[in-house]
Amino acid sequence: MDGTLRIVIGVILAGLAMSLGWGIRGDYGHEAGAMIPGAMLGLSICLASGREDWWRRASLMGMCGAIGWAFGGQMSYARITGYTASSSLPDVFYGYACLFVIGGLWAGIGSAILALSVTRPAAFLERFARPLASLWLVWFALSLSRATSWLSDRWSLNDTDWVGAISALAVAGTWALLFPPDRSACGLIAVLAGGWWAGYLVLTALLGLHMTPPRSDNWAGCVGLFTALLLYLHRRQDRAAGMLAGYGFWIGGMGFVLGNILNMLGRAQWGPVGRYEVLHGLDYWKWMEQSFGLLMGLGVGAVFLGRVGPRLTSPVEEGGTKRLRLVALVLLLIVMMWANLFKNVRNWTSHKQIPDVVLGLGSSWWLLLIGILLSATVVVALVRHGRRRLALSPAAAFGRGQLLFLLVTWVPVVGAFTQAMPGLSGRGVFLVHASFWIAAALVSLIAVSLPPESEHRSAAPHAASAASWRLGRGFWILLLLTPIILYCAARLTVAAHAEPLPGSALRFAETILPN
Repeated sequence: MDGTLRIVIGVILAGLAMSLGWGIRGDYGHEAGAMIPGAMLGLSICLASGREDWWRRASLMGMCGAIGWAFGGQMSYARITGYTASSSLPDVFYGYACLFVIGGLWAGIGSAILALSVTRPAAFLERFARPLASLWLVWFALSLSRATSWLSDRWSLNDTDWVGAISALAVAGTWALLFPPDRSACGLIAVLAGGWWAGYLVLTALLGLHMTPPRSDNWAGCVGLFTALLLYLHRRQDRAAGMLAGYGFWIGGMGFVLGNILNMLGRAQWGPVGRYEVLHGLDYWKWMEQSFGLLMGLGVGAVFLGRVGPRLTSPVEEGGTKRLRLVALVLLLIVMMWANLFKNVRNWTSHKQIPDVVLGLGSSWWLLLIGILLSATVVVALVRHGRRRLALSPAAAFGRGQLLFLLVTWVPVVGAFTQAMPGLSGRGVFLVHASFWIAAALVSLIAVSLPPESEHRSAAPHAASAASWRLGRGFWILLLLTPIILYCAARLTVAAHAEPLPGSALRFAETILPN
């Protein structure tokens, strides 16, 4: 396949995959839900890269995408879109500015973490296996014991996820003392957690800044985390990852802004939406979310595949990443699925859509047994795969990446569909889930159609530390023009409706407008 054609197809794959993942994320929410589009984007870029070395890191790219985009899941944007639904220009402009910041943080952090999977040596990445596994176990224990809820209720700290940040610091510090070889990994975890605390303490606790009162101020922690991550990349001279973080920030911010414009115009029944009845009553919130994902996926995919992939030198593979790959597969196929799909059972139970007791056993226990058996199947498959005794696993790295992509795509699609099944009688809900299946079929078709031959790369590759990895003049011009773009978006939105839309809010008056 021609290199340019492969990049174009890869960018389309990345956009559709993240659009699908973001739509599903809206059904599950928070950090766990955000892992889905991040994983799908990472795997899409991997498969479309035409690079054998990236194919060998497919599970790592999927994991880093999931972790990178999970950070943004702690930030809420529902009330911010309420600001953009008002008829007050200052409030609408403020809403778009906040959406740009949140979208920028989401994709900026995600792009940087995903970049680490292709810029850092294998020996460095392998050091994360044990600290990450330990941190997840600590978070699981805190959640299962309800300690996280109790601590958050006892000390709210502006409704932030401070328990996760402080436990990450504790795990990183303890692990670094007990296992010195893993200190490089613990150092990055501590930098991210410490940056989160610095952002929250300076912006919210000290300066009293609140983006969406009385909602969570996790945004402040994310600002600190992103700043700390950029400083870490600068100190490590990982200029390629720093560049990707910068582009990701602008792409993510504009993706959120443009997606919300579609939401506002649809809800206001502006232009064609008002003229054609077939466009009335659709779930424009979901189309907004899928637009977020589409634009982010297209933009981030274009930078990874068009600029970085053809020129970046191969990361050092000495030492291997066997343990981290196992951790990555467990995260993608077990942790991520459980963290999201358990909400199906909770919703079915709360809405009385399944019987309370069957054969003397609660329905939730039946479903728990099913989940345990399916997870056991995955565990056995991973163990046999590690011993090279699983015939189901393709021999080639590209084939394994394809299989992982299909699993990460279709399990959430089916899960979201079964959760929505009782409500599919609504036209808007049906269309949304039909679009999920269409998008899943399209990305699957593209993924299995990509050729397994690696592409010839640039004759003069650049190391991740090369000075050539920098944000160009065009980026800075776009960044300077961003306030003007936001103002135009606000003017267009205000002109689309004479009265505030239902659910609108005023930030500066700090009151909810009547519906």
